[in-house]
Amino acid sequence: MNNTEAILRQRAIAAAKRVESTEWEDGIDVITFRIGNEHYAIESDVVNEVHASMKLTLVPYTPSYIQGIFYMRGRFISVIDLKHFLGMETQSDEVLGSLLLLHNGEMEFAVAVNDVQEQTKLSKKTLQLPSGFDLPRTDLMIGVSEEGVILLNGKKLLSDSAMRIHQEVVPLYKGGENV
Repeated sequence: MNNTEAILRQRAIAAAKRVESTEWEDGIDVITFRIGNEHYAIESDVVNEVHASMKLTLVPYTPSYIQGIFYMRGRFISVIDLKHFLGMETQSDEVLGSLLLLHNGEMEFAVAVNDVQEQTKLSKKTLQLPSGFDLPRTDLMIGVSEEGVILLNGKKLLSDSAMRIHQEVVPLYKGGENV
């Protein structure tokens, strides 16, 4: 490896390191995005990548909040309709143009959004608790900013039991005979 390759490799390793956002006193680093008319944010340390929307393959017999899967770099990634998962009304004509790939070391999936807006910092002091909301899944919300941005708890979302779908497929034929 020549000197230029070594320098580029060191830069890539440094850029790939995750920044831990545990300093709530100063604020939390978030990625803001829009779904419909609502503005959301999620901790940036659970966002692995941002992609333009991809062609999805539908998967039969999955929960209705799973839009499909796509293949990326040797693995299949599920895509979640976040509004549907949160129990909010969805519109079939909405154009979801971006994907946020969420990852926590154990679970990985993408969330379809209209667009990704920015990476910013939200102060905990300015967040209001989600107590007055008429939503089925307020347990996945950390709070709402003064600007009306709904801060989702990415760690809870990634560890939610509804995201673990385990179903055995029973073969229709076994050894050439109907089962």
